[in-house]
Parts: sequence; structure tokens; C-alpha cells
Amino acid sequence: MSVFHTHTCAAILIVLASIGSQFGFAIGIFGPAWLSPIFSLPAIAAIAWFWRRAEKRNASSQAFARLVI
Repeated sequence: MSVFHTHTCAAILIVLASIGSQFGFAIGIFGPAWLSPIFSLPAIAAIAWFWRRAEKRNASSQAFARLVI
């Protein structure tokens, strides 16, 4: 359970940091707005990585449940 919360918190922090940087670029604090998509790529990559990991774990637990039941 703690592993799930750790990965969930990490994904949430990455997404929040990306959204914060998007707002910073939108109002001109961090620089020109054309740079903002570059800084959203880590959030997209992290979400994709966590999603694939969750799918693998779900498939594994379903296979185990079928074997046991």
C-alpha cells in the first residue's frame, strides 16, 4: 500500500510542478511562453510510465487471482 501512495504522490507532484511551470510561463515569470510545452514533457512521461506500471501490476494480480480462484 505504501508503494502505491509513493508512486501516486510522485506523479501528483510532477504534474503539479508542470502545471505551476505552465502558469509561470503563461504570465511571463519564467520566460517566453513557447518554452512551456518543453517543461510539460516530464509530466507526460511520468504519467505514461506510472500508467504502464499499473497495467502490468493489474495484469499480474488478475493472473494470480485466476490461479488461486
